[in-house]
Amino acid sequence: ASRAPESEPSVFVLSREDFHAAVRDALRSYRRPGQLRENPLLRSRLVVDACRHDADVADRIEALCTLLGDAAAALDATPRDRKLFKAVEKTYLKPAPSQELAAEQLGVPYSSFRRHLAAGVEAIAEALWQKEIG
Repeated sequence: ASRAPESEPSVFVLSREDFHAAVRDALRSYRRPGQLRENPLLRSRLVVDACRHDADVADRIEALCTLLGDAAAALDATPRDRKLFKAVEKTYLKPAPSQELAAEQLGVPYSSFRRHLAAGVEAIAEALWQKEIG
């Protein structure tokens, strides 16, 4: 039995910079999965390999959200990186109404919050990149 070509997603190979940018975009859309439909990570080896062979876009979106959540949770498992996780969580996973309020809720200056957020997003992107190329 032959399969129709469109049933098999082709895999995108992204540069490291494009991959990291796609992770940042995916985190921004984490709470609005419909906005992830065009994210190039849906056709990355990482996401395609995480899905069943016949996975549709919704399945790949779900897999991407799981991968993002797991990568963030890995930060929470390390005491040194917990502040990075908290900033990512309060911005993307379970967002506060504003980043200023998130910083206040976490009891850190806004400038520290922004630094923690940037470092957390970078750590998540790099962890997923290592899985992509591994």
